[in-house]
Amino acid sequence: MRDEGITVHIKYLLGVLVLLSFLPGCGGNSNSDAKTNFNGIVSTEPAPEPDPEPDSEPDPEPDPEPDPEGPNFARGSLGDNDTVPAIHCTETVASIGALEDAVSYDMAPGTTVCLAAGEYRNLELQFGGVGSPEAPITVAAERSGTVTVTGEVSVNMSGEYVVLQGLIFKDGYAANSDVIQTRGNGNIPCNYCRITEISIIDFDVDSTESSKWINIYGSNNRVDHSWFAGKNNRGALLVVDRWLDSENGMTVDTMEQDRATIDHNYFGDRPPANGKAYADSSDNEYEAIRLGTSDSHTGDSFSVIEYNYFERIQGEAEIISNKSGNNTIRNNTVRDSHGSITTRHGSSATISGNFILGDDHPFAGGLRIVDDGHTIINNYIQGARYLDTLHHGGIVLLGADGNDTNGYQQVENVYIAHNTIVDSVNSLNVDGGGKSTNPRNIYLHNNIIASGIGPVIVQAEDGMPVNSVIGGNIFYGGTFSDSELLSSVEGIRFEDASLVEDSKGIYRPDGSVDLSAVDGLERGDFDGVVNDMDGQVRLGNTLAGADDISTDPVTSGLLSAEDVGPINYRPPMSRGFVKKVAIVNHDFDSGLDGWINNGAILTTDVGEVFSRGRSVRLDSPAASVSQSVSLNQNTNYTLSAFVKGHATLLVDLGTEIYRSDLSSTDKYKLSTLSFNSGTANSAQIFALIDDYIAEEAEIINADFTDGQYGWDVYEGVGIGQVQDSSNSASGADGSIKFKYNAEDSGSPSEPRISQTVNVVAYTDYTLSMYILEKNGSDAKVKFGVLSSDGSTVVAEKLSDYSTLSGAPKGDDSFRQDLITFNSGNNTSLTIFAEYQGSGSEVRVDDFRLTYLGQPPADTVTLFDSFRLVSHKGSE
Repeated sequence: MRDEGITVHIKYLLGVLVLLSFLPGCGGNSNSDAKTNFNGIVSTEPAPEPDPEPDSEPDPEPDPEPDPEGPNFARGSLGDNDTVPAIHCTETVASIGALEDAVSYDMAPGTTVCLAAGEYRNLELQFGGVGSPEAPITVAAERSGTVTVTGEVSVNMSGEYVVLQGLIFKDGYAANSDVIQTRGNGNIPCNYCRITEISIIDFDVDSTESSKWINIYGSNNRVDHSWFAGKNNRGALLVVDRWLDSENGMTVDTMEQDRATIDHNYFGDRPPANGKAYADSSDNEYEAIRLGTSDSHTGDSFSVIEYNYFERIQGEAEIISNKSGNNTIRNNTVRDSHGSITTRHGSSATISGNFILGDDHPFAGGLRIVDDGHTIINNYIQGARYLDTLHHGGIVLLGADGNDTNGYQQVENVYIAHNTIVDSVNSLNVDGGGKSTNPRNIYLHNNIIASGIGPVIVQAEDGMPVNSVIGGNIFYGGTFSDSELLSSVEGIRFEDASLVEDSKGIYRPDGSVDLSAVDGLERGDFDGVVNDMDGQVRLGNTLAGADDISTDPVTSGLLSAEDVGPINYRPPMSRGFVKKVAIVNHDFDSGLDGWINNGAILTTDVGEVFSRGRSVRLDSPAASVSQSVSLNQNTNYTLSAFVKGHATLLVDLGTEIYRSDLSSTDKYKLSTLSFNSGTANSAQIFALIDDYIAEEAEIINADFTDGQYGWDVYEGVGIGQVQDSSNSASGADGSIKFKYNAEDSGSPSEPRISQTVNVVAYTDYTLSMYILEKNGSDAKVKFGVLSSDGSTVVAEKLSDYSTLSGAPKGDDSFRQDLITFNSGNNTSLTIFAEYQGSGSEVRVDDFRLTYLGQPPADTVTLFDSFRLVSHKGSE
């Protein structure tokens, strides 16, 4: 950060000088572990292989998406391990068959078998032995990046000090469940083994099977300076498996500690399943990295994930899933990705110095914390957008559910200090998920939240975590919290920190506000924070937040794709799966530039703006903003925007019009519209006020967050019971559970819930609800509408969960069902739901009774943060 009164960012000037010192002719050194460069390589041309049988043509590769920023650091300068081995071939072969014959599980120390430059197909590689640090056993490309292997690939490594280096695997498939596995020779794991300068690109495309690209077994293994892009099937991309051999008496306490290191890698283009634009909340096992397993999470791993760059990791809600103890996740950068870095299970993680930038991805998160003993320091989070959830935001402390295996463990004794959260929804969630036990014993020290969207502290009804030490925090946003019960907290100053955007898009202090940290706060057994997010030493007068003012050299920070991956070559790009389409001034940061304005207003009112101080306001049914965008023919697209009011998104292809309507008068919500371009090469996108809006009849406690309040409940002596459930279709805990009871007997029309509501006569209505069947049996729910005295059925329907796979999906796998009817001459009607079936449980939630009407004359509708993406499948 710059000193007060200096108008340039000193730390970035120093970074440029360091970068120049590494350029050719500027005194830089080789980035290989040894000072020799490719000595001993046999430069023979590969013998021609027979022409393979042609495969189906892959999708055409797109033009690469270049990193707009370029490198932020000189190669070799990130940490003390930013190097790769020099390759010294002891034998060079020129065919796959020769390579497979040249290796074994009993190779001599110091052996390096190289594959000559060329393109090859179908590899089953099994190799290893007992090497040493000075004489590892290596299989490598003759020169890193000059060998490409397609087709089916399976690599197994076993032994000690075994290295795989320099190969590119592209447009192929995992021959088994893994592409590369550090286990072989009768499941003997690899220890002290290394996978370096490897690229895996667009493998397993369109596969319906689960696979992993890298599966790490054994201890002290390393995956570094590699490039992973384009995995779109199920299965975490890279896994530190923590294999628990319980059949042979292994326990969590006796299993080997992993001590894996995953560093300086690129992880990109991990799209949602089935060609979707955005992942569903139920999508699972689409992480970039998973450390451990649920069944072994109480054991320590001591693994490190550092200096990695993640972009477009969009397959599920967890980017990195921590499921073991004592791991370190530091100095990584995440951009344009879905969800959060998550300590899903496992205690005592250190999460520090990470940069997480949402880049306006509508489901971007930050850090999600489960379990105890964690250190969360110096993280910079910007642009969290995962709005309609209790599980994601800037920093989310999850509640506990009492389950010590696959559930959510108690968040306690966690040190959260010197983090900066900017321009984010749910900036600090103090009771994520609303589970049975709140977080407790939190050390919340010297953090900054700036430009928070909406309430800064959410899930605040129960107050801050008990037995916590809170001090030196500076928070600012729409409101202090989402509860009238929490309007201030000692140790949190509600004041604008006046952060200023630098040339890299990072918001830093400008010296205009006193952001001095509070020293001497109780922190238990945790160490103090020594450095800032740029690796600079914090002085005695350090600041709150992740960034300090210093003239020391910058040694870590925001990474780009050019700062990581193979040192000796640049890998080819993934074909890409979800691609952003340019919308000029998509977020109105530049006013209305780029938009055709028809009566719209640029609002800066803090009560109306969604993000970054500016949104678009429509206050007339005739008002709109629109813009022309370029499309590819016969391509699926999804347009989205955050809206408040009665909003319509409309796409005009010239020959066809698509529209999507959403009404949300109390808060911003994400609106989406999917369409296929057909023969169109361009489209006009519009933001409008909906001409007919969905009005709702008032239903008391429609989502059962207050249990059964407002509903008439009847069990009688029938076949089941009415109970409360914590499952929910829309995030907040609460639903009704109909449960079979074998001891009951009676009419199958019992039990039931019902409520009488007011309606408009002679109006078409839609009654909807969400349903979830448990235990896979045949229970169903009859729901519908009766006359207010219950004597006449106006409309009813038997809801069968098994037939609703294509219906709108809520949280916890609920599915929506609906029925339409006309109210006739009634001004009040009774809605009901009845249990039908036996031997099962079924839940219902989120009842809505809607009808269409014209918006009020004084309607105001707000729009912000437009986004258009192409994707393979239809939504």
